[in-house]
Amino acid sequence: MLPVWFTANLDTVVTYVQDQSEDCLYLNIYVPTEDGIQGDDFTNNEGGEDEDIHDENGLRPVMVYIHGGSYMEGTGNMIDGSILASYGNVIVVTLNYRLGVLGFLSTGDQAAKGNYGLLDQIQALRWIKENIQAFKGDPKRVTIFGSGAGASCVSLLTLSHYSEDLFQKAIIQSGTALSSWAVNYQPAKYTRMLAEKVGCNMLDTIDLVECLQKKNHKELIEQYITQAKYHIAFGPVIDGDVIPDDPQILMEQGEFLNYDIMLGVNQGEGFKFVDGIVDSEDGVSANDFDFAVILSEKPSSSCTRIGPTRRTRRPGARLWLHCSRITSGWRRQWLRRIFTRSTDRQRISTPSTTTARVR
Repeated sequence: MLPVWFTANLDTVVTYVQDQSEDCLYLNIYVPTEDGIQGDDFTNNEGGEDEDIHDENGLRPVMVYIHGGSYMEGTGNMIDGSILASYGNVIVVTLNYRLGVLGFLSTGDQAAKGNYGLLDQIQALRWIKENIQAFKGDPKRVTIFGSGAGASCVSLLTLSHYSEDLFQKAIIQSGTALSSWAVNYQPAKYTRMLAEKVGCNMLDTIDLVECLQKKNHKELIEQYITQAKYHIAFGPVIDGDVIPDDPQILMEQGEFLNYDIMLGVNQGEGFKFVDGIVDSEDGVSANDFDFAVILSEKPSSSCTRIGPTRRTRRPGARLWLHCSRITSGWRRQWLRRIFTRSTDRQRISTPSTTTARVR
């Protein structure tokens, strides 16, 4: 059964699904009216000052929303920013960016560097900086925010020199640049999988990209590419330019600390990661449990560290741990802790807590 929040807006969703296009780089700007019924202006009482959030010229703070959707789906057009704009008395902007193959295909070299979707977001922020004052927005008080893949985009933008001076604050909810699905570490692999499906499996990456460019975009986006569990086939990549290095290394080097950042996670948001597990009355089978891992720096006595792998040898890598799989009952309990309890140091919240710690 589909959730109520989805079926209630099914007509709207169908419209956007039917009208997909690479010509999508639009902004939606929500400006509170000067007249009509308004609530009291928010003030900065928490900091010990009673300061109106508007500056002396009447310019409002700006909030820019970057939608999620696993870098594969979604649109800023479906987000109604009018309520936030009205109650917060701020300018709200939602934006679109290219997704999937069109936004993030990469060969891992100069033939197709990738990160086109991130560059779309950066260009939108540049436009906002140059033009938002016409909507009585303050270009010097811009906050970007998002959840899921949108949060990972926000987190990555705080690490890119391309974003310098384009925003001042960031709200990162339910995902960061350290999430396992935030960055694609094997872009060439998935690009070649796509190329093979559409008859472009050339050895030379330049020839491969030229062949893909001749294909109809619908043929490309209709191909199903199976990615590794908890990872992505098409998403941001470390290109040495837009994303100059591994996100955790960049954070630990402390080169990008010029933003006020708020991070958060929700209890139970990891349920989607265990959709495919068969949980019978006897608990979870050993085979179904095998893919469930916990990320923790202080493992329980019932957890044992997996031997060295390419991932755990990487500089700054997080440690992958398997928990006790002796009985089906224990397996069930560990899955609940790993995927649904944000208060534990589990694989959903750990990227956020790690990000907060190194920031």
